[in-house]
Amino acid sequence: MVNRRTFAIGAAASLAAATLQPARAASSIEVLYAGSLVTVMERAVVPAAAQRGLDVRAEGNGSVALANLIRSGLRSPDVFISADPAVIAGLMGASNGNLVAWYVTFATTRLVIGYAPSSPFAHMFVDVQRGNKRLVDALLEPGLRLGRTDPALDPKGYRTIFAAQLLERDAGYAGFAARLLGDDRNAAQILPEESLLARLEGGDLDAAFLYATESSARRLPAVELPKSANLGDPGQARIYAGVRVTIDGVTRVGAPAIYALTIPSVAKNSSGAEAFVSFILSRDGHELLARSGVTVTPPMLAGERGAIPVSLRPLLA
Repeated sequence: MVNRRTFAIGAAASLAAATLQPARAASSIEVLYAGSLVTVMERAVVPAAAQRGLDVRAEGNGSVALANLIRSGLRSPDVFISADPAVIAGLMGASNGNLVAWYVTFATTRLVIGYAPSSPFAHMFVDVQRGNKRLVDALLEPGLRLGRTDPALDPKGYRTIFAAQLLERDAGYAGFAARLLGDDRNAAQILPEESLLARLEGGDLDAAFLYATESSARRLPAVELPKSANLGDPGQARIYAGVRVTIDGVTRVGAPAIYALTIPSVAKNSSGAEAFVSFILSRDGHELLARSGVTVTPPMLAGERGAIPVSLRPLLA
């Protein structure tokens, strides 16, 4: 079994990641997945799949960046797991080469503020957790080093902007989001997902916008956001839809944070892909994900029901 991680950003890095991959064995299953699942995939899912005889070659990166590689023909994964169903939906239809005909949502997460235990601001976040300080005030403390991911490449990146806008609305703090984040693609704050976690754990950052999936899997202390701002409550979908951001001409609208997967039409190992997806959607797969900090939900199909493999249909009943 070979695990491959690529967290490069930018067109040149993505091209290098796409063109310098080693030849894959005919029986291997290539899985491209949202980088926020790196710990879950590497420590739980891939080893468990190997025990079932599945040779999974998994690679994580920003979901948008991975979708761009698939769309450009630089990568042809057997399975694609995205942190936003809308990213997969962007690969559907004749205008996108019918790269995807269906997808299944299977889990949710929410945004939190992870912080470094060694940070000189750690006590301040403890005060927030105890209700002795407002989160919006803590985040604007002078000197606090905040990290986030690129909204052009990663759903967590644009969800961070949504969360800041929603916190501003909740707190009645005009201008909070702009003061906190600066430019939407503020180079002083943006890092690739894996670098973001490593920098936070190492104390190079004081705090970062993370998914609860990540903070739980890495055992990082974190401050919860209100449900009206954490993008984790489907019941708040109408509130989330009230914020939006446009990056590189693409407008994203606030919505609950949901994980989805699909088998693209360009998959080279369809039978292996079906076996892997069957495992993820099975009771054993759900239990494994839940133990790893993922909030599992009943699988829900979107797209062409007739296009989904017959072997997977019982799992969606």
